[in-house]
Amino acid sequence: MSIQIIIYGAGERGRGIYNFFEKYNQEQMILGFCDQNHEKILEIEGKKVVGFEEAISYKMPFLISLTDEKIVKQIKNRIDASGGKVIDFANVASFWGKDRNIVNRDFCAFFHVENMNQYFKEAEDSTYVFWDNNSLFYELFKQLDLKNVIELACGRGRHVQYYIHKADKITLVDILKKNIDFCKNRFNDKDNIYYYCNNGYNIEKLKTEQYTSLFCYDAMVHFEMMDIYEYLKDIYRVLIPGGKALLHHSNNTSDYKASFANAPHGRRFMSKDVFAYLAYRAGFDVLEQKVIDWGIKDLDCISLIQKPYTTKN
Repeated sequence: MSIQIIIYGAGERGRGIYNFFEKYNQEQMILGFCDQNHEKILEIEGKKVVGFEEAISYKMPFLISLTDEKIVKQIKNRIDASGGKVIDFANVASFWGKDRNIVNRDFCAFFHVENMNQYFKEAEDSTYVFWDNNSLFYELFKQLDLKNVIELACGRGRHVQYYIHKADKITLVDILKKNIDFCKNRFNDKDNIYYYCNNGYNIEKLKTEQYTSLFCYDAMVHFEMMDIYEYLKDIYRVLIPGGKALLHHSNNTSDYKASFANAPHGRRFMSKDVFAYLAYRAGFDVLEQKVIDWGIKDLDCISLIQKPYTTKN
């Protein structure tokens, strides 16, 4: 075996990473876990949980599963001072002979499937905050034409109740079939909602220049930058001239190597300005951008973009 690693953190995220390795039949790569509660959590699925001093003595690289930026920095400094090494989640793909972008995308989807019930319960309970009259998101959402609207990464449809009475047609899109099936059951009495389980980086099966608007809230923050650009190009294709998209994305530039597995709140590397550049390159005009806090100051951004009107000769 070429390499074994130690997962730093035996909590929910650390266990999720281990389960993801199992999905790829790579659990043998995990030597064990390192956690301050090692005396209480003795093992996880047959893998030993040890303290830092024992973990560092194995001379194996650490994969940090924690997401608090300050704590992660402290851990990295401690590992470095002890002569250890930190491995990035993206490098795991290289060991498996897989594309980094695909593995990161797959882990994000996998984590949400494994923690679906708890994740969506918490998300559902806090949804009203997004639609409050004082919400920056709702302020920009009012500018969308809802004649034929797409909601990208719809999850279990928690936002639908806030705009369905204003929309003529709705297309709900999600990478997870479980979410699409849930929405079909949840809205089975509605005849103006359509469903599409996509591939996680485009909406290729939706028709060109048929949709008046698209929005994505509390999901694109986890998307890979390369996937966002692919989405932007396809969003441009499906929108009618003058159509607008409202996208909630990451404004996290703290660590370009960070992935969903260990970034603050799972935020991918992205910024307000980089997003504006990508949108412009995809053909859009950037109308407004609002930087917002999300547990961390200025962690996220909401961007309203528009496909330019065209003049037919």
